[in-house]
Amino acid sequence: MKATESARTYDAIVVGAGIIGCAISLELSRAGRHVLCVDAGPTAGSGSTGASSAIVRFHYSDAVATAVAWDSYFDWIAWHDYVDLPANEPLARYVQTGALVLDAPGSRREATLSHFGELSIQYEELTADDIHQRFPEICTESFWPPRTPDDKAFWHQGRGELGGYLTPAAGYVDDPQLAARNLMSAARRAGATFQFRRRVRRVIVTHDRIAGIELESGDTVHAPIVVNACGPASDCLNQLAGVTGDMAVRGRPLRTETHETPAPPGFRTGRGGVFVTDPDLGVAFRPHGQDRLHISSMEPECDPLEWIDDPCSYSDQPTQHAYDRQTLRAARRLPRLTIPPRPCGIGALYDVTPDWRPIFDRSALPGYYLACGTSGNCFKIGPMAGRIVAAIIDACEAGQDHDRHPAGFVTPHQRLPLSLGYYSRLRTIAPTAPRNAIA
Repeated sequence: MKATESARTYDAIVVGAGIIGCAISLELSRAGRHVLCVDAGPTAGSGSTGASSAIVRFHYSDAVATAVAWDSYFDWIAWHDYVDLPANEPLARYVQTGALVLDAPGSRREATLSHFGELSIQYEELTADDIHQRFPEICTESFWPPRTPDDKAFWHQGRGELGGYLTPAAGYVDDPQLAARNLMSAARRAGATFQFRRRVRRVIVTHDRIAGIELESGDTVHAPIVVNACGPASDCLNQLAGVTGDMAVRGRPLRTETHETPAPPGFRTGRGGVFVTDPDLGVAFRPHGQDRLHISSMEPECDPLEWIDDPCSYSDQPTQHAYDRQTLRAARRLPRLTIPPRPCGIGALYDVTPDWRPIFDRSALPGYYLACGTSGNCFKIGPMAGRIVAAIIDACEAGQDHDRHPAGFVTPHQRLPLSLGYYSRLRTIAPTAPRNAIA
């Protein structure tokens, strides 16, 4: 079905043009559907995607999360093949640094390493001496548990030495917003239409099925399929659509901050720099560019969580207290780190579910689909999320009862079979659900 400007009718509407929404738009377009993607922002990836740390890593204690992240890695290392854009189009670039995960109580290391073995993911177990030799900038003292700098115990001398494990293939994408724009360009080449600065005012329902959306401009757009991929605003749209009643799992906006400082000379891209996950201190960091250090939080129990009521109204400016907390943690691990006094960084929103697992699912309203709750750890699986949501849509539109008989999926690179019920809105949250995206 082809859209016309007078009819304003499409096969599918995707709300949200971050990494997830653009990937969904691409996959639906490549499957032959005529897609409209709308976003409240000025361009693709201008929201949470553009503020992402853009880490590509595989260390999860959950088998499905590990498998999907590992298969997604093969998209990033062959990005030019996946997006298939003209040679003169600038592309996001994958930077391989490796990922070092330091030990800490409750880290579920054995489960993670068993998944690596099952999937043939290369890894190395490292002692403290190994870390000293490979990454001499890194202090291996244990400071457990994580504390805030206003706690006198934060400054105590460490007790004991930490080992860890390294996955050499891990890294980061150098420009997350450009990655979303690459997907948008690829989707446009496949026939998709993108419109920006367009907010949804109303969800149109006809005969108990989604029929389209009304925009704040007053324009209406009709489609038998609508996909909610609008990140931190996703629960607002779900409420507007009236689909939250049966959702056992919902997303909620959480404000976070990432910061940057100059990198120590021996901890730079290609010169000793590695992505470090440090649950012992509650911080994660990686080299960025040639001489910068990018620092993010692991949301340890000692830190208050800043929940946001209105995802359209929050500050994107870094705060002094969060900057001090994060950079001082990084400095305990990197003793030669120099910290400028003025905060450098950005505030952004995560769309967080209680178990930090996304919701890729149908909804109680036929034709209305969910790509929500991506929780700050789904940038890496963006292209895979596009395929997964497209597979759920195909199954449901063909008449399959995805709630009772979840759609199956085989990952494209490693040919790993998955049940997509893993991402259900109806799932039960484990009593030991993690507080952050690392588990």
